Amino acid sequence: MRALASAAVSLFLIANSSVAAQEPPAVPPASADPANPATPGTGDRCNHNDPEIRLVACRAVIESRPPAAQLADAYRNRGTAYLQKRMFDLALLDLDEAIKANPALIAAYGERGVVLTVLGRFADAVPDFSRVIDAEPKSVYAIYNRGICYEALGLDELAIQDISTAIDIEPRAEFRYERRATINYRRKEYATALADYEQALVINPQYAPALYGRGIIRIRNGDRVTGGADIAAAVHHNANIAAEMARAGVK
Repeated sequence: MRALASAAVSLFLIANSSVAAQEPPAVPPASADPANPATPGTGDRCNHNDPEIRLVACRAVIESRPPAAQLADAYRNRGTAYLQKRMFDLALLDLDEAIKANPALIAAYGERGVVLTVLGRFADAVPDFSRVIDAEPKSVYAIYNRGICYEALGLDELAIQDISTAIDIEPRAEFRYERRATINYRRKEYATALADYEQALVINPQYAPALYGRGIIRIRNGDRVTGGADIAAAVHHNANIAAEMARAGVK
């Protein structure tokens, strides 16, 4: 499998520590559990923003063995709490259980796709993201994430197609232009890559991956002065950018 720069991998919970942060998919609140008077408010706490509170409350809901739809919501909410805590194996187990309890719970497929991608199981993640896309054709996170999986699998044409679709749906996201540019750079489509790096910089002039990529192409085109300035600016914003982009094939 192709090594990905942190710019590509960072769409998950690891996101905030890397150069192309895309938050993990938003977690819509599951239904509360009014049918369980023995644990008043537990269903609401199972939707809580704090993952620690969610873990305790969802466990109580699960142990009460509620109806299938509520059980699936509780497993899904606990799975996303484990995802937030980077306990990926436990997250995967709970999301599997959520889908088993309610195969129609589309959000659980997307979140399981995120976990599988973090675990490097890109081929397994693709069907989960595809399931979300079939249900929600404009789900930009599922489309983009599937594109990243295709990239990791070396399926660049499919990756570009998905990333381009994500850009069409939500064009104000610099990391998507950078991702497509970097794929095209590896394909030696330098003019196409340069246009996308520049578009990323229109959105965010300080975006280190795009600055670095543009600098490399400018130097390749013989413009060492402005290319060097771009690279210096990229390093100023992210001291590790050269290594990160080299892993993505931009050097």
